[in-house]
Amino acid sequence: MPDDAAISIPDDFEMEFPGASRSAAEVAPNLVRTAALLIAEIERCSREAADLSVSAFQTLAILDGADGPLTGRAIAEQLLVTSASMTSLLDTLERRGFVERHPHPTDRRMVQILLTAQARRLVDQVLPAIHATITGALLGVAEPDREQLITSLTRIQAQVKTLASQPPPAASARRNPRELRHKDR
Repeated sequence: MPDDAAISIPDDFEMEFPGASRSAAEVAPNLVRTAALLIAEIERCSREAADLSVSAFQTLAILDGADGPLTGRAIAEQLLVTSASMTSLLDTLERRGFVERHPHPTDRRMVQILLTAQARRLVDQVLPAIHATITGALLGVAEPDREQLITSLTRIQAQVKTLASQPPPAASARRNPRELRHKDR
């Protein structure tokens, strides 16, 4: 299968997995593949400019877009990473001269993260390349289709959040083995 072909699921999928949806099973891996390809291309922009991971560059972009200094916790919440991961990421960015840590003016337990001038220049250089990459990736999708895609993705996100709040499906879900499905042929 060519790399740009959609991942497809066999026609007899719903016979093998009663109650499952063939189209849903096709959407999921294609969505994941698309996200992975787009992330890799965005990461290429930040890696080539400053040898930074997507998370590291996103941290700089978040700080650049903030009205003032942020705490590590505030950045971690936006990046959807743990505080331990955030600490390690900030250590790296501080060592490279992209951020500075300063005591919080009213809470001694907290530290504020500030962007350095070097990091601001980097963000100013890389963000246009990232936005050009994103725009280029979506050239083949018409504006109305983009709006529909956003709506669909929002619905998927909401449904995944609902699923995450429930116990996983029972492991006893039925699967019809391939041999049984093809016996009548």
